[in-house]
Amino acid sequence: MAGALAALLSLLSFGGRAQDKQLLNHLSLGIGLGMDGIGVVLAVPVSPYVQLRGGYSIFPYSFYKLIETDYVWEDIHLEEIPAMFTCWKGGTGKVLLDFFPGKKTPFRLTAGIYVGPGKYLHWEANMGGIVNEVEYASRTFHYRDFTFSTDKDGKIVADALMKRCVPYVGLGYGRAVKPGKRIHFCVDWGVLITGGTSIQTYNFVDNPSGEPVVLRSKDLVTPGGRQLDRGWADRASDSPVLPMLSFSLFFALF
Repeated sequence: MAGALAALLSLLSFGGRAQDKQLLNHLSLGIGLGMDGIGVVLAVPVSPYVQLRGGYSIFPYSFYKLIETDYVWEDIHLEEIPAMFTCWKGGTGKVLLDFFPGKKTPFRLTAGIYVGPGKYLHWEANMGGIVNEVEYASRTFHYRDFTFSTDKDGKIVADALMKRCVPYVGLGYGRAVKPGKRIHFCVDWGVLITGGTSIQTYNFVDNPSGEPVVLRSKDLVTPGGRQLDRGWADRASDSPVLPMLSFSLFFALF
């Protein structure tokens, strides 16, 4: 009798697994680390061949550097300028669809969209103590053919800016949702299709939000003819894609 009951339970269990159509009936939580920072992701299956992921990432690190120079610019003698550099200012949300060629294959094609402020590189130079406080966001500065200013806090700001909403395509390894397994690992590598980006600083004199001032490599040349950016402003502006790489560890919730 006990043997027959065990066989029946085994058969029912097998039937339950066989009927798992993986239609929004599982949920995994992921912790990711990648070129867009650190983030959390939720994932659900749509079928054995398609999974849906949605998450949000922030870049929690800022890099500080004291720029030392001996340069007179207009009537200002520049000696030491505290500067800060960070990535993905404001954070980034994403929605991704994973397409698998087989029911259990780990390799996949991923397509989706990234949404955020679009500031994938952000730079600030603190001019406090160098520029008079009464000139914050009220005095314009000129360098070659462009005009800019500090913001209301006395900082010169620059960004590498893409659209707020950009498509993503890539390849990946691993399933975010894997029924029967509690912990699993995923890798994603692909590109954001930006169509080109804008390298820009700002003029806050007539616009409190900052009037964008687009920069090209030809603008970033010293009076002596030295190229300050070695052409990187043009390369970043003209490239239609931005490479992305991320690693995620997923935990099955149910």
